[in-house]
Amino acid sequence: MNLSGGVLAGIGATLLFLIVFGVGLWMTGFASEIAIWFAGICVNFVAMMLLFYPGNLVAMYPLEVEVEPSKQIVLVAPWKRLAIPVGDLRDIRDSSLRQGYVVRLHRRYGLLKSFTVPWFFGQDRTELGKAIESIVSRRMTQPDP
Repeated sequence: MNLSGGVLAGIGATLLFLIVFGVGLWMTGFASEIAIWFAGICVNFVAMMLLFYPGNLVAMYPLEVEVEPSKQIVLVAPWKRLAIPVGDLRDIRDSSLRQGYVVRLHRRYGLLKSFTVPWFFGQDRTELGKAIESIVSRRMTQPDP
């Protein structure tokens, strides 16, 4: 819920900035400095929406990870569900830099090349990490058909 609220707050703040700079732009007779700020915020807003939703970057730190051992892993992010087949899992590592287990993928899903099972999952993080690790190791030991 907090992550969804954060996404909504970011969108709302961007829209507020656009309105404030739009009013400033109109009141100053379209002064060049305010026009540049307005255009920069517009470009930033559009780019972030394209990166996060069609680009799948919103699933880099998912809200929930569902593991179906023989089929797929489903990442649940704010307003997005992404299913990754088990065959596309490359490896899993415990990372102190990204504060959780980092799962790397064989191919990109939009801009998503890896995702993190974050530390705030608590005890579930360890269980998910072990489940994903067993899937990856099982897939590595099976011969290719």
